Amino acid sequence: MKLLRLTALKTSSSMLTLLLKLIINFLNTIRKRVKNDKD
Repeated sequence: MKLLRLTALKTSSSMLTLLLKLIINFLNTIRKRVKNDKD
């Protein structure tokens, strides 16, 4: 049971980090678009 829990925690944490990276990239692209529109 402990092993299963550990693997689940690791996978969930990795998924969270991936999601965070995706969100950050998304925000960065939006910011760039807004800056381009203003210029």
